[in-house]
Amino acid sequence: MGLRGGRAVLIAAVAIAIAIAIAGGALGAPRGDDAGVRVATTGNGSELVKTLPITRRPGAEPRVVMSMQPSRLPDLVQGDRLRLTAEIQLTNNCNFSSPRCVGPVYHYAPRIRARLLLAPDATTTGGPAALPLARPERETCSQQRPDYEHHCVLVFTDAGLRIGDPGRLPCELDDCFVNLVADVHHPGAGHGDLIMVGGQRPDGSIPQDRGRINAIRIRGATAADFETSSTDQRLHRRLRPDLQRRVVYSQRLDGLREGDQLSVFASMRTDISHLPYAVRTSARLILADSPGAVRQGNFVRHHALDRGEISESNGSNCTQAEGTCVYRKVGVLEMRQSSVDASGGPVPLYINMVTVLGPKVRKAQPNDRIQLRRRGGIEVTRYPAALNR
Repeated sequence: MGLRGGRAVLIAAVAIAIAIAIAGGALGAPRGDDAGVRVATTGNGSELVKTLPITRRPGAEPRVVMSMQPSRLPDLVQGDRLRLTAEIQLTNNCNFSSPRCVGPVYHYAPRIRARLLLAPDATTTGGPAALPLARPERETCSQQRPDYEHHCVLVFTDAGLRIGDPGRLPCELDDCFVNLVADVHHPGAGHGDLIMVGGQRPDGSIPQDRGRINAIRIRGATAADFETSSTDQRLHRRLRPDLQRRVVYSQRLDGLREGDQLSVFASMRTDISHLPYAVRTSARLILADSPGAVRQGNFVRHHALDRGEISESNGSNCTQAEGTCVYRKVGVLEMRQSSVDASGGPVPLYINMVTVLGPKVRKAQPNDRIQLRRRGGIEVTRYPAALNR
């Protein structure tokens, strides 16, 4: 199954959840003259808390980890379709005493649940005052060596709803929040056990900016109004575990104009089953001026909002227990200026999936390589500037 096939499976998997979320009643879709699309993101520094408690009982202490406020969420009217994607990285605390520890040491594998909700405020974690926007994402973050994941990333690829009867929503259309809520549990949890929202530094500090929520509001437009392009061509089939940045997939985009908006989905499948150690793996999405660029250049930073950053960099350790690991990325972007040179000539730009790979615990040998397997790639939906309203 290729990228498109895998994407179809993901969409089908959440179709029931989206159907449940439809807020009944006449849809009253706007006329074609009113058609428009708006994308938005919570962007950099989206995390609202630094730690989550680990409880013995599932769902005992949920927290809003990220929230898209009404001022950031695109305006909504009856008949709109709201699509949402999100990423969040969580990190286990130490399993041995160290200056990096935040709270007590533990050795079990915490069980994480994340949910996306439409809510009346940034503190609502569930109940009748919230509307689920997708099935929960779940992850068990392994602590067992050598299969020590340490970091775990939860990704929502296709959440959302169609706005039916506004009276059935938990909020007024102009006052809705989208909350990413997470809770963590394990029956062996002790008092004060924590998981970090973000990363973990040797000095015990918690670096964040590892996730965000993205929204796409579609009003009176159909798939025929959009352009979708994709690639499953790997730039590398074998990668060194040397902690260097490399582009694994790149999708060229021609003729980007001021006001064009992009929604991006990407995935990568690595195979470490032949190696004697786990592999630290991180990935991010950027807009770039060449297919091999691992950072945004000055041209991109000037011509795209958010300086050409489409997603945060996050990841986890691919372990021997897994052997083959899948990493998914989601994001949105808007062009602030047309991609042309000083004489008005078109300048092609590229969506690049950039990865960093390195060994855990053991030292890599000169001939060690990570295999990049099929069934990955990048898919870009391009909403033309004429719909940017």
